[in-house]
Amino acid sequence: MTTLADAARRPERTAARDAGGRGDTFRLSESPSHLLRRAEQYAAEIFLKAGMSDGVTLRQTVLLAAIAEAEGASQSDLVRATGVDRSTLAEMMARMERKGLITRSAAEDDGRAKSVSLTRQGRDRLEGALPAIRQVDAALLSSLPRNKRSSFRQTLSLLAEAANEAHFTEIEELRKARKAAKTRKSARRTVKRKKKRNRKKSR
Repeated sequence: MTTLADAARRPERTAARDAGGRGDTFRLSESPSHLLRRAEQYAAEIFLKAGMSDGVTLRQTVLLAAIAEAEGASQSDLVRATGVDRSTLAEMMARMERKGLITRSAAEDDGRAKSVSLTRQGRDRLEGALPAIRQVDAALLSSLPRNKRSSFRQTLSLLAEAANEAHFTEIEELRKARKAAKTRKSARRTVKRKKKRNRKKSR
């Protein structure tokens, strides 16, 4: 089976053909990004039809499940686990905290980070939503031939791994950029201090 790494090493023309159709003609119906988006919409529609109350969304349920799997996880951990961007996740957790579904406190190993846990009410909300999640999973898999389901899961896992790798790379590049900026700022301050001392000596 071709992996994402194999695809990344293909010539650009081959990758373009695989991604969007034949030659230079872009076909929306053959675009992986569009098809993934449609599949996501399909999953969300199935979840809504499951009749969840209190306006619980599929994304909120995913976040509750991620917290339940890793009690005390930081917000950064949850960004990696769910794929929800940092600002959106922060807004979601603020709403959940107001509703009494989660609690946030300073992490033991890093006072600047927030440790997130479910409340009893949050656990009850998750338990109530799990049947709908299972219904979504079952409906998605039942849409595929039996002999395609295993490869479908594997493909999704590969894409998730690629997303995680991209996230880690972005975080590392941001860390290096901040460190470099801090070093430059420190160097400028040192130069300014030296110039100031030299001016005083010359007086």
